[in-house]
Amino acid sequence: MLMHKKYGDMFEINMAGKRLIVLCSIDLIENMNISSTKTKYPFRNIHFEGSAEYGLQGLASNNDPKSWKYKRQFYTQAMMTPSFNYQAVEWTNELWNEMESYWNNLGENYELDLIKWMHRFSNEIIFRISTGVKNDTVISYYKNIDHENNIIVLNEKEREKVEESENFIQSIDTFFKGIVYFVIFNRFMRHYIPFIRGKVKGLLKNRDYLYNKVYEIIKKRRIEIENTPLDQPLRHDMLTSHITANTKRDINPVKHADDDLLRPMTDEEIFGSIIDSMGAGTITTANFFCFIVYYLGRYPEVKQRFQKELDEVLGTKSITYSDLDKLQYCDAIIKEVNRNCPLSFSIGRVNNEKDIVGGFNWPEGTSFSIFYYATMRRKDYWTDPEKFDPDRFYKIDESDKYLLEKKYAKNSFTMFGGGIRICPGR
Repeated sequence: MLMHKKYGDMFEINMAGKRLIVLCSIDLIENMNISSTKTKYPFRNIHFEGSAEYGLQGLASNNDPKSWKYKRQFYTQAMMTPSFNYQAVEWTNELWNEMESYWNNLGENYELDLIKWMHRFSNEIIFRISTGVKNDTVISYYKNIDHENNIIVLNEKEREKVEESENFIQSIDTFFKGIVYFVIFNRFMRHYIPFIRGKVKGLLKNRDYLYNKVYEIIKKRRIEIENTPLDQPLRHDMLTSHITANTKRDINPVKHADDDLLRPMTDEEIFGSIIDSMGAGTITTANFFCFIVYYLGRYPEVKQRFQKELDEVLGTKSITYSDLDKLQYCDAIIKEVNRNCPLSFSIGRVNNEKDIVGGFNWPEGTSFSIFYYATMRRKDYWTDPEKFDPDRFYKIDESDKYLLEKKYAKNSFTMFGGGIRICPGR
C-alpha cells in the first residue's frame, strides 16, 4: 500500500530479476478478467523453470492452454456435481461436531489455539473431499494435547499415528511455502549457493514424502474402483470423479468436448488436481476462518445479527446444502472480512499477445499483478473503506447508502480472481 500511495495506480517492481507491473485501478484491469478463451490474458503467471523440478503440475501453474482446458473440465465437473456438494456439507458437519466434542472435553478453562485447530480441521475436510479418505488429523491433534497434559497415555501405535498426522500437516505447509524458492531462485542458485542449496534439498525431500503419500492413495483408490461391481455406487469425492472420468464408471455420460479431451486422466494429472486442492484449501480456509472469528469478536453487533440469522434459518438443526443461499448476512460478513483481509491480496496475469494498458504498449509475456488489496480499500470505490461494514454487501439495492458499491464492487472486489483463470474450487 505504501508503494501504491507513493507511485500511483501503476508501478513496476523487480523481484530477483523478474519484472512485475502492479495495477491498482479497475480501469487498468478491465480486459484481464474476461471469461472467454479469446482473452489476451490466459495465464496467471510466467512459467518458471523451477516448477518442473519441484513437480508442480496442477491447474495453478499450468500455462499450456490445451492441458489446462483438459484438467479444468474435470476439476469443475467434480465440484459442480450436486451429490459431491451434498457430501461435502455432510462431512463438514460431521467433522465440526467431532471437533466440538473435543473442545468440550478439554473444558471451559482450556485456552484453544484456534489457528492450529483450524489448520487441522481444514486439512482433514479438504483431504477427505479431495480423496474420500479421512486422515484423522483433528483427533490426532486432540490426543496429542491430552498426552502432553498427562490426561491420557498413548501406546506406541497411537503415538506413531499422531506423529504421522502431524508430519503430514507440516509437510503440506512446508511444500507450499517452499514454492517461492523455485520461483525466485534460478537453477544455479538453488544447487550451488550454500544456504539456498541446503534449504532446497530439504524441500525436495519433503516433496518426495508428500508425493509418495498422495500417489499411494491414488493407486489404492484405482484398485478399489476396479474391484467394485458396476451395479454398486461409488462414493462422491474428487479423486473418484477424476479416476472414473471418461470411463464406463463416469457419472456424466453425455460429453460436450473435443475428442482429444475425452480420454481418461493419468495418475500424474489426478495428482496435480489433488495437490492444488490441498494447497488452495487448507491454509487459506484456516486463516480466513480465524479472521472471521476475530471480526465477530471485535464487532458484537455484527455477531448478534449473524446469530439471529442462524437461528432463523437453521434453528437447532445442522446446516444443509440448501441452506447456504439463505444465509445472506453470513455471506456479507464473509465478503467484508475478505475485503479487509483478502484471501489473495494480489492476483497475477500474463498476456499472450501485445496489449495497451494504462496508455503504454506492453509486449507479449508481460507479467502483471492485480493488486486487489488496494482496489478493495479505495475511497472512490467504497463507502468509508476503513470501516468494517458487512451491510455494504447486504441487500444494497434496498438502500441509497451504498451508491459506490453498486457501481464499483463488481469489478473492484474479488475472493477468487476472475476471467477464465478464476479459482475452480471457489
